[in-house]
Amino acid sequence: MKIPSNSLSAFLEVARARHFTHAAANLGLTQSALSQRILNLENQLETTLFVRDRAGPRLTPAGEKLLRHAQSVEALEAEYLNAGSAPAGAIRVAGFSSITRSIALPALAPLLRAGTYPCVVLTRELNTLAELLRQGEADFVITEGESEREDVESTFLGYEENILVGPKRGSAPEIYLDHDPLDTTTARYFQKKGKRKLERRFLDDVYGLLDGVKLGIGLAVLPRHLVDGDRDLEILDEARVLKIPVWLHYLHQPYYTKLHQEVRLALEKHFREVLGAR
Repeated sequence: MKIPSNSLSAFLEVARARHFTHAAANLGLTQSALSQRILNLENQLETTLFVRDRAGPRLTPAGEKLLRHAQSVEALEAEYLNAGSAPAGAIRVAGFSSITRSIALPALAPLLRAGTYPCVVLTRELNTLAELLRQGEADFVITEGESEREDVESTFLGYEENILVGPKRGSAPEIYLDHDPLDTTTARYFQKKGKRKLERRFLDDVYGLLDGVKLGIGLAVLPRHLVDGDRDLEILDEARVLKIPVWLHYLHQPYYTKLHQEVRLALEKHFREVLGAR
């Protein structure tokens, strides 16, 4: 059985846009024509590829499997058509706030300066990153844990060392700054010390926490690589460190394009330089 190329293109565009109207506009089709292509493809494969809900179309397990095939076909075609020239494709990377801007983006900068690649670099909460990979919204995700999925490749990048930090000048109350009520970083840091009651304030992302400490709003457990060299911050306890493992994940494919390999190597090299795989 051969999947028609226009059906595969329609499927891939819906998977990426997560919206039938937007996908139809991108392909120059009416929404009804696009919906019919997807319906025909589902009938041909005898499976449901998308769950339709208010948040937009979401891939089913069968849809996730087809997405990997469609991405592989697209990558192979792009690389063949660009043989002998610069690597083809897009760079799509997602990570959590303390590493995306400070490590991932500098790692990708040489590639982005050298070529005109479409690029999406996303900062998301830790518990949403695996879903971005599954649903095809990112080709690489950087998160804390190793993936247990057989179809995902995982590479250890190093440890993010977190230390307790206060303002260099002035003082701050013994109130601890975290991202949100679900952020467990401070609790994990103090877990071995037996400190149970923590008064907390929430300032969204890691850069809000950095600013909050500098302004004397409270103390925070922050990554060392964001603190070292900052004249406005002081490490309060050098001996106590919370080491969080950082992993790179991408979907297993029978073939990886040159750009995919270059992105992976750039991320691995820079992360290990900054974090150290120790």
